[in-house]
Amino acid sequence: MKKIIMVTATALMLTSVLGACGMNNKGKNNLGQESRKNMTNVNYNNRTNDLGYNNINNPTINENTRMDVADAAARKVTDLKEVKSATVITTDNNAYVAATLEGGESMKLTREIEKKIADAVKSTDSSINHVYVSTNPDFGDRMRGYADQINKGNPVSGFAKEFSETIRRVFPSNR
Repeated sequence: MKKIIMVTATALMLTSVLGACGMNNKGKNNLGQESRKNMTNVNYNNRTNDLGYNNINNPTINENTRMDVADAAARKVTDLKEVKSATVITTDNNAYVAATLEGGESMKLTREIEKKIADAVKSTDSSINHVYVSTNPDFGDRMRGYADQINKGNPVSGFAKEFSETIRRVFPSNR
């Protein structure tokens, strides 16, 4: 007797569950047609304009972008009397410089020092149009990490998105 009650109860529960799922299909075919009528064109082209900026004036890096450690540029920047050390990474026509100034954190990055650094970088690579300089210690740590990854031969695609986000945070708008 207990077996019959259990089988009947299980059958009722199964019927209820399946019936409830079937109610969800009401109007389902119309939803597909409605969705197709209201489709939006999406453009996945991540290319930037000739200034190296996307439509919201932020530097962009994508997985197809050239990303190199510019050791010669870093040496030229370090040769400046105001600069203690530097890491330079280039992407297409941009150079990103993480510099430590001789006076440490007490020395401020002035427009004059920034221009000297930019001129030093551009003197090593004529294809560089824009040079972005930061003396932020956290940015310096990240740049050294990216440079290590590139020098080890790791694929840029593994950290390109992170690099791009870092650049957007440190250099939020076109100067």
